[in-house]
Amino acid sequence: MSELDAALGEGDFVVFNEDRKVGFIRIKAMFEGIAYLDIHLLSDSAGDDIQAVMNWLGEHYELGKYYIQLLPSELREIECLTRLGFSEEARLKEQLFVEGAYHDLLMMGSEDKRV
Repeated sequence: MSELDAALGEGDFVVFNEDRKVGFIRIKAMFEGIAYLDIHLLSDSAGDDIQAVMNWLGEHYELGKYYIQLLPSELREIECLTRLGFSEEARLKEQLFVEGAYHDLLMMGSEDKRV
């Protein structure tokens, strides 16, 4: 079983590029037009596929704003989201204790299309 397959849960969207898995999106919560997502990418080429899933979510669940929490070391995800128009909206200093050290937690947000 691949790293990605081991991480998948019910309600996750697997992102494919042709026939190859390139990541997944997990919906953590949805509330009044806002979705809180987790994204894990295995490829730099997943941007269009990630956008397609978010477009589908927006159409079916009337979402207009997305938030994603990331560690600063998740460069592939940060670069992909930046290309999609996301920006860093908050940085919580030393928020998470991972592998023996505290790390900042970034909150990236999309453009708000609810207005």
